[in-house]
Amino acid sequence: MKGAEIGVQIYQVLAPVLMAVVTWVAAKLAQLINARVKNEYLRGVLIRLDDAVASVVREVNQVTVESIKSSSADGRLTASARDVIKNAALQTVKAHLGAKGIAELSQILGLDGSAIDRLIGTRIEATVHDLKAQARVTNGVNKPAEASTELAPFPG
Repeated sequence: MKGAEIGVQIYQVLAPVLMAVVTWVAAKLAQLINARVKNEYLRGVLIRLDDAVASVVREVNQVTVESIKSSSADGRLTASARDVIKNAALQTVKAHLGAKGIAELSQILGLDGSAIDRLIGTRIEATVHDLKAQARVTNGVNKPAEASTELAPFPG
């Protein structure tokens, strides 16, 4: 019976150690899961923000910017018109997100109202830049070759 007694004594010594290790591993796993959930939530909030910004920028470009450009003598926007359009886009994005969306964004990023406005404004500018770059590439690729007025020399 000496072997059984030794086994019981080893169990009595190792049981608290094993419980401590299992508890520590469970706590670390819970922290990892919690961090992952928070990151996914943040990612979802930012994706919703980007979707709202992209939709609003396209809408404002199609409805407002194109009409102002077409009525302008040089086909360009003035600086004051750009500011008015950007402010309108900012207010429209905030309306799309709603009070709850703005509050979530503020809470999860830890930003106040003016910082949220700057964040949305930055995202608007980035989206406008991306759309302009995309339009330049599309127009550059799809631009038909200009017809040459010169005649090619006759071979032979």
